Amino acid sequence: NRSKAVTKWENLPAPLKVLRQWVCVRSDSKIPMQALRPEPASASDPDTWSSYEEARQAVEAGHYDGVGFVFREGGGLVGLDIDAAFEDRLLTPLGAELILACKSYTERSRSGRGLHILLSGELPFHGRNNRQGVEIYQSRRYFILTGDVMFYRKISGNQPAIERILERHFPELEPSGN
Repeated sequence: NRSKAVTKWENLPAPLKVLRQWVCVRSDSKIPMQALRPEPASASDPDTWSSYEEARQAVEAGHYDGVGFVFREGGGLVGLDIDAAFEDRLLTPLGAELILACKSYTERSRSGRGLHILLSGELPFHGRNNRQGVEIYQSRRYFILTGDVMFYRKISGNQPAIERILERHFPELEPSGN
């Protein structure tokens, strides 16, 4: 029984706000929803995505509790989702490591226990979950964005950090990424 989510609209990265890659969410679900009709959205179908303004208006009208940003093929954006970035309200070593490596837009996740980091770059695959608390995606996924920014407010390009994260946290991948 979560209370209504509070999105810090002013903190969401401006470069994302011009993209038509937004969906909505309810506080009791992770299912992406279409902003303009009460139907599920698909992280792989751009016809179900909306503009930032449409998604924000749907939330402000009370139809939904928050917004999500969808990563799309060829978009040049990579998202990191760190599930257990905080313990007893303190940043974990894993959370600190990834924030310092990326030096890019970082926000607390909706649960308050995790982090999202968004950066410019490319992956050799759509996305992966290492089953140890780190997920990394560049397409076919969406992140519920809160605007609850920590440390870095702007999306930076940092391909070297992405490469280091893949080596350290996704060692099962071949060096070529295949």
